[in-house]
Amino acid sequence: MRNSARAVLVIAAVNIVFLVSCKKKKEEEESISLSIDSITTNTFIKEIIEEISSNYADDISREKLEIGAINGILGVLDEHSMYISQDEFTAFTRSTRGAFLGIGIEMKQSREGIEVMAVIDDSPASIAGLKENDLIVKIDGRDISEMPIKDLLSKLSSDLALKVKLSIIRNKSEKFDIVVKKSVIQLRSVKTDFIEDIAIIRITHFNEGTVFDISKAIKQIIRNKAMGVILDLRNNPGGITEQAVRVCDLFLSANKKIVDFRSKNKSESRSIFADNVDLLNGLPMVVLIDSNTASGAELVAASLGDNKRAVLIGEKTYGKGSLQTIIPIPGRGAIKLTTAYFVSPNGKRIDQVGVVPDIEILKDQDMQQYTQRGQKIDQIVQRAVDLLHGLSVLSDDREKDDLREKDLSKLSG
Repeated sequence: MRNSARAVLVIAAVNIVFLVSCKKKKEEEESISLSIDSITTNTFIKEIIEEISSNYADDISREKLEIGAINGILGVLDEHSMYISQDEFTAFTRSTRGAFLGIGIEMKQSREGIEVMAVIDDSPASIAGLKENDLIVKIDGRDISEMPIKDLLSKLSSDLALKVKLSIIRNKSEKFDIVVKKSVIQLRSVKTDFIEDIAIIRITHFNEGTVFDISKAIKQIIRNKAMGVILDLRNNPGGITEQAVRVCDLFLSANKKIVDFRSKNKSESRSIFADNVDLLNGLPMVVLIDSNTASGAELVAASLGDNKRAVLIGEKTYGKGSLQTIIPIPGRGAIKLTTAYFVSPNGKRIDQVGVVPDIEILKDQDMQQYTQRGQKIDQIVQRAVDLLHGLSVLSDDREKDDLREKDLSKLSG
């Protein structure tokens, strides 16, 4: 029996060694296969670059070809994943910190020129009359379709020339020139106003100072004893996602779900819950959204809407519900890579879908303006003010009913 038992143990040990050896061999073969594939791919890309360098009709730098190859790889992923040059990366880092020299636009480069994505309030571009969706085709008389991004950014943001002449195409047909004077753009992302007893917090984008500025606005709202709050996220393209999440936390009570991040990467997949008290203690709230409300702004709208913390008014949002991570490449800029998608507290995907308002008011219905104590108020804001006054009265009536019930219970006792 002992010998047979030993034989079984030896056979088992041999089998284990054999299985481990097979697994190790398989892993080595897969590793070798991946290495061969990698070498083949690198050789293939290198051969194409060499062919272009030798035979293309015009002179073209190797760096430009390499960047083109990188953008080609990232371009097959989605429209938000891209390569960022060292100059763009420096400008991006500066813009998220709250101040930079420039004209005050958010832009996207296209084959025709520069598409204006957004114009910062009270900036030189805004004062000069530049508008969202304008196309800049020339800077100081020079065609910019072939201008390197480094030169383009220098023209718009360096301190070498304090004025810049822009040639604009608007609505694909209207052509004109404007001169814009550069200045230091203070990227205050939060602006607070009051219409009677209703506070309006406008968030233009999310940067490193957004939560701090909103915290100050909340203190002002409490001091003024406002009856309701309008959070205006129209034309907000997003920004720093972490700031958007923290904004939600300011208005939600503890343990309310803010958002789910979903990714194939387990470290990026997580659920985020509010860990603070609602600083406005349930004060009636409306969130304004439109077709240009995107990314982090959509996250905030979906979170406050799904948690029944606010009523959403306006248009369906843009539908960019994804998280981009900036991965620096030392000395060569960075890549912006989509690493996760936003899912609202009710389990709704935002990317490619958008956030649907509770009350729809389209832009073409939003042209009428009212003047109240010298303030111009568009129709959607007036609708929000009226709704908040109604909710405030309803809340007061409920509080009175609760007090009556308590008094009646005391009398019956």
